[in-house]
Amino acid sequence: MARNRNILLTLTIESSIVLVAAMVAFRLHEVIARPMEFSVFILVAIYACLKTLSILCSPIIKKFASMSECSSMEFQAAGIATTAPNDVEIQKQRMELFHQEYQYEQQQYVQRKENADEAKLQAVLKYTKDTFKNLDFEETEIFQLSECVRYFVTNKQPLTQTDIRIKRRASVTQIALKNFAWNIAFQYNIGGDATALFVMHTFNEWFTNSTLETIRKNLRTTTGRHKIEINEKIISDKCGLL
Repeated sequence: MARNRNILLTLTIESSIVLVAAMVAFRLHEVIARPMEFSVFILVAIYACLKTLSILCSPIIKKFASMSECSSMEFQAAGIATTAPNDVEIQKQRMELFHQEYQYEQQQYVQRKENADEAKLQAVLKYTKDTFKNLDFEETEIFQLSECVRYFVTNKQPLTQTDIRIKRRASVTQIALKNFAWNIAFQYNIGGDATALFVMHTFNEWFTNSTLETIRKNLRTTTGRHKIEINEKIISDKCGLL
C-alpha cells in the first residue's frame, strides 16, 4: 500500500511540473512573441528548474505525507477506542435490562406456582370435607381430618404428634379409607410407605390389628362398590383445576 501511495505521489508531482512548465512557456511566448522553437527551450528550462526543486523538496513532502498517514491512523485508533467503551456500556445496559426482565418473570412464575399450589390444596381439602360430610362424620372430626391431610400433602409424611380422635363407623370400611388416602397421595405423587403410615395414624381405630406392610400392599382397590372409590381426578372433578 505504501508503494502505491509513493507512485501516486510521484505521478501527481510530475503532472503538476509539466502543467506548470507548459503554462509558463505558453504565457512567455505570448508576451515576448518569440518563435515556437524558442518556447520549447523555455519549456525545457522551466521543467528542469521545477524538477530540481521537486527533488530538493521530496524528503519534506514524503515526511509530510508520512505524518498525515500517522495522524489518520491515530484518528482511526481513537475512533476504535471511543467505540469500544460505548459497546461495553451498551452491553452492560442490555444485561441490566435482561436481569430486570428475568427477575420480574421469575417473580411472576413463583407467584403463579404459589397460587396453583394453594388452589390445589384447597381443592384437596374440599374433597376431604365433602367426602366425610357425606359419610356423616362430625364437624370436629372433619376438621381433624382436614388438618391431617394438609400436613400430609405439605410434608409428605403423616401427622403423628397430636391426639387424633376419629370415631370408628362400621359403615365405613378399611378399603374405603385406603382408597381415600390413595386418592390424596396420587395428586402429590406421595409413595406407598408414607401413605400407609397416614392411613394407620389417621384412622387408627380401623387399623389397630393391621400391619404397615398389609396396608401398603392394598392401598388401592378398584373392584366392587365402596363408599369411597378410587378417583385419580378428584381435583378436576371438584373444581376443574386439572
